[in-house]
Amino acid sequence: MPLKNTKEEIYSFLMKFCEIRSVTDSEGEKLAPKFIYDELKKLTYFKDNPEDLFIQEIGEDRLKRSNLCAFVRSKKQTMNTIILMGHLDVVDTDVCGNLRDLAFYPQVYTKEIAKIDIPKEAREDLESGDWIFGRGVADMKSGLAVQAGLVAELSENTDNLDVNILYLAVADEENNACGIHKALELIEDMKEKGYKFLCCIDSEPTITQLDKGAGWIHLGTIGMYTPFTFVLGRETHVGEYFEGLSAALIAFKLGNLIEGSDEFADNFKDVVYPPLTCLKIKDLKPTYSVTVIERMAMYYNVLFVQRTPDEILAALKKAASCALEKSIAEQNMKRLTQGTQTKEKILKGRIIEYNELISLAADQANEDIQKLIEAYLRTLSPKMELQERGMMLVNHLIDIAKLKGPAVIVGFLPPYCPALYNERKTKRELDILDTVEEIIGEAEKTFSVKIHTAEIYEGISDLSEFGFKGSKRDEQVLAKNMPGWGMDFVYPFHRSKNLDIPVLNIGPIGKDAHKLTERLYLPYALEVLPFLLKKIVLGLAKRAKLQ
Repeated sequence: MPLKNTKEEIYSFLMKFCEIRSVTDSEGEKLAPKFIYDELKKLTYFKDNPEDLFIQEIGEDRLKRSNLCAFVRSKKQTMNTIILMGHLDVVDTDVCGNLRDLAFYPQVYTKEIAKIDIPKEAREDLESGDWIFGRGVADMKSGLAVQAGLVAELSENTDNLDVNILYLAVADEENNACGIHKALELIEDMKEKGYKFLCCIDSEPTITQLDKGAGWIHLGTIGMYTPFTFVLGRETHVGEYFEGLSAALIAFKLGNLIEGSDEFADNFKDVVYPPLTCLKIKDLKPTYSVTVIERMAMYYNVLFVQRTPDEILAALKKAASCALEKSIAEQNMKRLTQGTQTKEKILKGRIIEYNELISLAADQANEDIQKLIEAYLRTLSPKMELQERGMMLVNHLIDIAKLKGPAVIVGFLPPYCPALYNERKTKRELDILDTVEEIIGEAEKTFSVKIHTAEIYEGISDLSEFGFKGSKRDEQVLAKNMPGWGMDFVYPFHRSKNLDIPVLNIGPIGKDAHKLTERLYLPYALEVLPFLLKKIVLGLAKRAKLQ
């Protein structure tokens, strides 16, 4: 049966969709676009217009993933278009322990999770009967399911539709965003053909530090840097500990200085956003040996709204310098207090930006350094994560440069996501504000529910890609300090800036994304959210028609 925009149909769609194990970077992720394609092709509109429903292959993707694209054309010959968008992939279920396989079957999982120890708030939600638990129910298969329901409804009466609808379900949001980058090519092509994009609407779940029990509509989205530090110590046998300097000592002091630090917490319109956190720590010793760790790599998540790459690098370099100085001083102090016979080592630390490391390597290389970089990257497995490839490249360049520690190399890794916010400058931005205000009032009266607006969605989303607002300097700093830039990863600054599409996030009420207790509040997701989404789409279309 064709999909209908009813709570029963949306729920059924969601349950089937969750069974697709579309974990990022897995074979299951490749199955998700086909699921939605098979559901939408049953609609009369797409039977009559099969060319408007297609799977977009991400040709350059190392895993050969794809996106789902559906276009519903108004018969009124308008070029005004609204994008409905979300991501197909989910994070893995390792945190679910013995229930990891059941997490893809929400109805079963909700029953089974009742049998284990879970936090009090999660238990209360479970016992209310209004929440369903499972991987992807909130982040973000429910959002895509509600959007699909709206696509189904609007496709039934294109004679009276004042706007075209482009529905995109993209891959790889939880990792490197290759899905949305490919989708941007389609949007850019449509813009060149004259289509005018009024808004891009994502339906990510509630992620906020404030009222988590209310509905939220976000007018913009947070940005994200992935900076790295690569710590180079001085090698020595553990029996001659004070002859060298452990990279672990430096790395741990650096981590203590920057993890959760106010220095990296951005502030925008009186809201302080989450601080830096370390995402991975890796030592570069290939095998066991009784040698102190010489090399350690760490990379981090830094959320931002207006902070520049220069500011992040400066803060990292300051912290790294402090960590080096403290480590060297502590090493000398312990050498004395422990009565060792080792003579004092005069060590001076260096802080090196990645672009400076390339120059140091170029000075030592016998051939073009860029060719050496490209040749080395080709030796690495294409299935290796981009972050790992970047760290391995830094390690290789240290060898070429014959660099000795102590030193800390700093730079950036993919993914990079710009921040995007409503500047209240254009008619499209102002139309969004007016429409949201109007529809929230209507929804609160209809459903007796509280709905807030906020400037920035804090959960990181593909909405970042629709209007880069940084400077040329930002582009240059990122490009020259990102290992593998130009071969493994390139951010499409020009395309993003030229698209300049205002955004909204209108999603379900969810909790504990990526956790054992990820869950979705069903009354809001199946009743309020479909109402909001439809009213806002039609409201934006009406305002655009009146201009």
